[in-house]
Amino acid sequence: MKTMSEMSKEDLRKAARDYDRVQNEGGEGYNPYWAELDRRAAAEEAARPKTRGERKSELIHQLSVLDCSIARESGTYDEAKCQAIRDEIAKIEAEEEAEFLTEWTLEETKQRRADWNARVRAGEFTLPNGKADMAKVYEAEQAQGWGRQEMKKAIKIHNL
Repeated sequence: MKTMSEMSKEDLRKAARDYDRVQNEGGEGYNPYWAELDRRAAAEEAARPKTRGERKSELIHQLSVLDCSIARESGTYDEAKCQAIRDEIAKIEAEEEAEFLTEWTLEETKQRRADWNARVRAGEFTLPNGKADMAKVYEAEQAQGWGRQEMKKAIKIHNL
């Protein structure tokens, strides 16, 4: 019989079902085969390349754990480590902004803003009662591939 490290995922699943039927009497209990499957899944997830957003999210979580009142009160607070995490977050944000600015140049921002404002002034997104039809706004944003939040960000960056 193969050892767990030699078994494929399908072999492990079959062995886990059999183990649950026999050893756990059909119920839930510790199952070394499910534990091995979980360990492999965690290893695969750790080895997967992370997106910029995922890395930033992980760093923010680490910072929230390390830079909290409990850490300060218990004496485990490490300013240098927290600052290193803040620097890494700033680096990722700078990369995001640089990538954003390759698409949203000053000229492109001005053109998109003028086009959007013309559509708004033409009443394309206005209901008969004078309020905005958010469903139409959403449809327009999906069709053009960018939304008002990106426009606001670009306007702020370019000081328009």
